[in-house]
Amino acid sequence: MTRTESADRPFRFGVYAGATTDIQAWRHLVRRTEDTGYSSLLVPDHLDQRWGPLVSLALAAAWTTRIALGTLMLAVDLRRPAVLFKELATLDQAAPGRLEIGLGAGWLATDFASAGVRMDSPGTRIARLDEAARLIRDLWDNDRVTHRGEHFQAVDAFGAPRPGPARWVMGGGGRRMLRTAVRHADIISLTAQLSSGRKDPLGANASAARFDERVAWIREDAGDRLPDLELQCLLTDVAVVGDSAGHAERLSPAFGLSPAEVLESPVVLAGGIGEMCERLYERRARFGIGYWVVPAARLEEFAPVVRRLAGT
Repeated sequence: MTRTESADRPFRFGVYAGATTDIQAWRHLVRRTEDTGYSSLLVPDHLDQRWGPLVSLALAAAWTTRIALGTLMLAVDLRRPAVLFKELATLDQAAPGRLEIGLGAGWLATDFASAGVRMDSPGTRIARLDEAARLIRDLWDNDRVTHRGEHFQAVDAFGAPRPGPARWVMGGGGRRMLRTAVRHADIISLTAQLSSGRKDPLGANASAARFDERVAWIREDAGDRLPDLELQCLLTDVAVVGDSAGHAERLSPAFGLSPAEVLESPVVLAGGIGEMCERLYERRARFGIGYWVVPAARLEEFAPVVRRLAGT
């Protein structure tokens, strides 16, 4: 089994927000996330029915005192880096020291179409992400920044309001994306590779063997930084069920994996509470992943796992 130096990092759990229907529903989700013992509330960045991520987090900041607030992930191609810095630094004033800032290259073609932005090749988008991350972090650390890069220009940009410490999140499923994440991030989010621009069946991309490969890439690229990196994974399917094998069999056609492969996949967690806990211990030992993110729809049913494992 693959083991990373972060395999004994304590468990923590986040909630991944779905579509919000109204302000009361958003307030309820935010407060339940904190009250139930989760470590973070993370919002996506898509131009569909969901609310805007940064305003949503500003509202959440007013209703919470403890949990981290973050994005998973902000598509930097849809925003200029210096402008995005300004919004994030302002958000930090409302939740000082609590931001987990996820930056990504964007992957869903409909988002680019809705924004009227050309969707370039994955390599070009990742190169822009790399440069944008450098510029945003420069502004985070410095009062004034001038940047003349291949993709972005910023002349005497203000690093204001002055933000405090934040944790940076990047990740993906391909080698180049993960190398970029290791270069900039504190938290590496491991996912299946999403390069088609569509929500295709995950197939072998979601298999445990492919996650072994991704962890090996991180180990190779991180070097001495590895003990400082936290590994994260978004669970796309969570089910508290008595028959995990039967659940995996039902998922098998949609995932394009055998039922046994579905149960082993890091993006699926099914079974009773005890079985789920054992699987998470096994996955932490194998992959080094201690930070697990649960869809908001499963917040309540997954809470017993959080109570058992958080901080252990």
